[in-house]
Amino acid sequence: MNNIQRNFLIAVLLTMCSIYAKGQILDSAALSRQPLFIWEQLDTLANKEVVYRIKIKRKMPANFDSLISTFPNLQDLTLQGLRLKNIPQQVFQLSNLTVLNAENNKIEEIPSEIGNLIHLERLILNRNYISFLPKEIALLQNLTYLDMWSNNIIELPDEISALTETLKIIDMRVILMSDERKIMMQALLPKTEFLFSKSCNCKM
Repeated sequence: MNNIQRNFLIAVLLTMCSIYAKGQILDSAALSRQPLFIWEQLDTLANKEVVYRIKIKRKMPANFDSLISTFPNLQDLTLQGLRLKNIPQQVFQLSNLTVLNAENNKIEEIPSEIGNLIHLERLILNRNYISFLPKEIALLQNLTYLDMWSNNIIELPDEISALTETLKIIDMRVILMSDERKIMMQALLPKTEFLFSKSCNCKM
């Protein structure tokens, strides 16, 4: 990481200190033992503090925007197969998230607000149409797993090298790219395990 990237990271992290939520954050083992709520169960739930994990599948609920911010301990959110073109902006206010799964949608772009999710450990975006990641991905200093398989992305931002000590696995399978592209990615994150499909005979 060069000085420009380091200064960018420090400046934005300091700015973001004010958005920390006050909810209790569980480690991954404790989180996995929490019940997984489907959206329909939440309307009549009296104690919203017991909700750590939510899964929405097939249809985006009309009351998502107004209700999603009312769960102070939410850490694991799955938005699967909803035909979303964008991740709802309200998601980027959920600063306690450690797992965000938006697989199998129609998402084309990840906005800079992804950098708000500073506790994120697992980002799952497979089977979308994403062609690039914003430089703010470097703010996810707890990220260990990035799932991008079956997208359109063939390069990573230079700033992602800030995650060289934490990012353990990137899944880039089912993406056509050349050996040269793969080498460039691996040079940014030499300690990260990359999962690639067979290289294409192309300039991509």
